[in-house]
Formats: sequence, C-alpha cells, structure tokens
Amino acid sequence: DGAFEGMEVYASGGAVFANAINGRIQNDLKISEAVSIPLTFLLLLFVFGAMAASAMPLIVGITAILGTLLVMLLLTLITDVSIFALNLTTGLGLGLGIDYALLIVNRFREELAKGLDDESAIVNTLRTAGKTVFYSGVTVVLTLLSLTFFPQNFLKSMGYAGAAVVALAVVGALIPLPAILALLGARINKGVVRKGGIVQKEDGRWSKVARFVMRRPIGVITASLAVLFLMIAPIANIKFSQVDSGVLPRGDRAYIASQFIADEFPGQESNPVEIVFPNGASQTSEINAFLSQVSATQGISRVGQLELVGESARAVAIHSMQPRTSEGEALIKELRNLSAPDGTLIGGAAADYADTQNAISSTLPAVLGWIIITVLLLLFAFTGSVLLPIKALILNFISLAATMGVLTWVFIDGNLKFLVGDFIETGSLDTNTMVLIAVVAFGLSMDYEVFLLSRIKEEHDAGNSNVDSVAMGLQKSARIITAAAFILAVVFAAFVISGVTSIKMMGFGVAFAILLDATLIRAFLVPALMRLFGDWNWWAPRSLKRFQINH
Repeated sequence: DGAFEGMEVYASGGAVFANAINGRIQNDLKISEAVSIPLTFLLLLFVFGAMAASAMPLIVGITAILGTLLVMLLLTLITDVSIFALNLTTGLGLGLGIDYALLIVNRFREELAKGLDDESAIVNTLRTAGKTVFYSGVTVVLTLLSLTFFPQNFLKSMGYAGAAVVALAVVGALIPLPAILALLGARINKGVVRKGGIVQKEDGRWSKVARFVMRRPIGVITASLAVLFLMIAPIANIKFSQVDSGVLPRGDRAYIASQFIADEFPGQESNPVEIVFPNGASQTSEINAFLSQVSATQGISRVGQLELVGESARAVAIHSMQPRTSEGEALIKELRNLSAPDGTLIGGAAADYADTQNAISSTLPAVLGWIIITVLLLLFAFTGSVLLPIKALILNFISLAATMGVLTWVFIDGNLKFLVGDFIETGSLDTNTMVLIAVVAFGLSMDYEVFLLSRIKEEHDAGNSNVDSVAMGLQKSARIITAAAFILAVVFAAFVISGVTSIKMMGFGVAFAILLDATLIRAFLVPALMRLFGDWNWWAPRSLKRFQINH
C-alpha cells in the first residue's frame, strides 16, 4: 500500500481494514486522554474548590485504568480481547473512579465540617457513602457482566474489561482512598481556589428545585415524558448493520480502496457468499439444481464455477448488496431456506453477519432477565422498598429508548455533525456498539439512582417526611451527581474526536445517556414520582423486610 514506481497502490481486504481501524483507535485514544484528563481536573477543581481534594478522584481513576490494563493483559492469555475494550476501559475507569472518589471525598469533607475528628469522619463516610459506592459498584459490575452472555468475543471482552475496571474503581475508593484521607485530615481542603466548593449548604438551589417539582408533580411528569417521547420518536427509523470500512474517515486509504472496488466492480466480489458441500463429489446433480435456484435468487449477481477438492465441493455467489446489512441478512435466510443437498454449509461475510444478529437476538432475553432480576434484588436489599426498584427500572428503560432515538436521529439521519464531527452516513447503526451502549448506559444510570436514593433514604431514616427527605436528599446529592455525571460525560464525549464512527457513536451515546439521566430523570421525574407515591415509596411486605441489608 503506497507509492510504487510512479504508481499509487491501494490495498484492500479484511486484514487491511483491521489494521486501519486498530491504528486509528490507538491514536484516537491518546488524543482523547490528552483532552479528557486535564478537563477532568479543571472540573474537579471547580466542584471541590481545593487542589488536594481535586487530585484524589483523579488518582483513583487513573489507578483503576492501569489496574485494568493488567487484567486485560492477563485475559489475552486465555481469550481474544477486542481493541475497542481500550476505549471502554479508559472511559469507565477514569469516569467511575472519579465518581466514586468524588462521593467519598465529598462526604468526608461534610463530616469534617460537622466538627468530627478525622477517625470519626472516616467511619461515618464509609458507613454512608462507602455503602453507596459498594452497592453502586456491584450493580454496575453485574450489569456489565451480562455482556459475557453473548457468544461474540467483542462483547465478551467488553464485559470482562468493564467489570474489572469498575471493581478496581470500587476497591480504590473504599480501601486506599480512605487511608489517604485519614492521613490528610483537614488538609484535604488545602489549596483553596473557590470557597463556594467547600461550603456545604443544607437548603440550597437543588432543594428549591425539588420542592418546586413536588408542588406540581403531575405537570412535571407530563412535560418530562413529552420530552422523552419526542426523543424516542426517531427510533422508528432504526436499522442495524455491522462494522465495515464505512466506519473509517473518507480520507483513509483502506476506505478509499474499498469504495473504489464497490464503485468500479459490480457486486460484492471481495465478500462473496461461500457455499460448501462436504460430500459434493457424489452430489453433483443435486448441487447443480441448488446452484440454479441460488442464481435465480433476487440480489445474486452471478454464481461461480463449482470447484471439486477430493470429496468436497465449493462454489461462490456474488451478491449486489452490502454483506453486513439487514438486506444481506435477509438474503442469507432466503438461501438457507432453499432445497439444498444434505450437509450444505453457507458462509461468507453476509452469513457471518446473519449468524451474529441471530446470536444477539437469541441471547437478549437472558441478558435482560439477568439485568432486571439482579437490579431488583440489589435495590430492594439497599432500600427495603418494593416500589423504588421497579420505578428505577422503568425510568432506565425509558431513558435508554430516548438515547437510542437520539442516536438514530444523529447517526442515521445525519444531524448534529457540527457537534460530533463528520462521518459517513451508512443508514444504519452497528449492532455490537448499540448493545454495548445500552448495557453501559443502563449500568451507569443505576449508578446515579443509587447515589440519589442513598441520601433520600438516609434523610427518611432520620425521621423526616417523604417530601422533606426527597428535597434534602436531592440538595445533598444532586451537586455531586451532576458533577459526577458531567465529568463522566466529558470523558466519554472525548471519544467523539475519533475518526472511527462506531467509537464516535459510543462516546456520544454514553455521554448523552449520562447527562439525560442526571438531569431530566433524577432532577425532575424521580422527585415528582416520589411525591406522588408518598409513603408507598418505602413499603414492603413485613416478610421481605428481613432481607434488607442495614449495615
């Protein structure tokens, strides 16, 4: 590939595409990290208002990433690990490491502000924020482990890497971080750059927002759902495909070569349907009849000559549509429904895509079942409520549908290119990336649900009314939830810089889901619904109350 004796030579094929996308991802990752880490520190400085406090979450986040890179190295000894796992590891490691440390450091400073000594402040911090981080981490880990249910190595490696980095972020926030805070004590507020970041208010802006929402719960719920369903509407146009050269930038040599072949040579010459007959030497008449049916199938441009090797036979069929699309999948299904000789096998890029889609669709019920059951059980154990876990699940699925709708509007309809950067419109979304976005976004949404409910429950357990508990809980947690969400969104949004469309889509999709969840869902819908439910928020049958974990 390159200049040769006055000619410009372009190489194409699977190996060339893999090399091109791997190289771009590695380079894009360096740029994303160079952008996100300094931005993250500046945001932490704004939130905490002190240099020492701002450094703690960043240390935990970077340590979680380094630890996970070691785990991924060990994983490569026993299984394949996708290059895309690097992006997920960086995003989740830095983001959640910062989120969890943010919660711990903020609570420690809050306890110190009450006049407690260093040791008592650490004990109270771990009893409250530590418990929240533990439950939140377990919820996210179990959600991400559902990716290992899929047979594809791409999703499996994402599940292993994602679960590992979250687990390490939790360990970092619960063991070394409290030890560092105990050593620092009141010096955690050293290097003050913004006094407003140190002062903790009991009744501030977020409390007023919550009380406003709870005075008009039905109106807020109606308006919020209207906005969400407006976002969900474009999902009607969603179509799925698989990663091919179309995810590369227009100027990439691998894309140029692939597009030249597609434009100048009719049919998918480089991606034929492979038809194998293991006992073909004794089935020639049946094979010829079958190949005639294949040739007459709509979408097939031509069928190659039958090749015999020993007892086996092989033929290729050139088709006109892109192989890794719904049209290619439909063609494979049609060919497999034809009357064929015993033992006939149909393969190739289109067949690979069809089998992948079938594997994903057949595994989804188990994945959904796992996520729903584990989330319901964990949230019940955490809150002791029957209603709150169900409400959390429903809101998360609505939020997820809104994210899918917006991704369709942006990456299929081609909107907001000024924001996400230029990309090739293929008219479809990569299935694997969409599954990844859905699972990661769902896990992170539950993360913020646990953050919020922990403070609301703490206020309720202290004897406050339902309305006061929600208002005070939102006041004490919303600043941290919003800051954590914004920081995590910045980390993932940095992937929009990537020239690879699927990475760009993952970054935008997760960032959008996080911001939507931390604002419209947690700040408006949750308080409004909890106001309507009243004391039913905390109800559970007496026989189930014994399963609530209070320590």
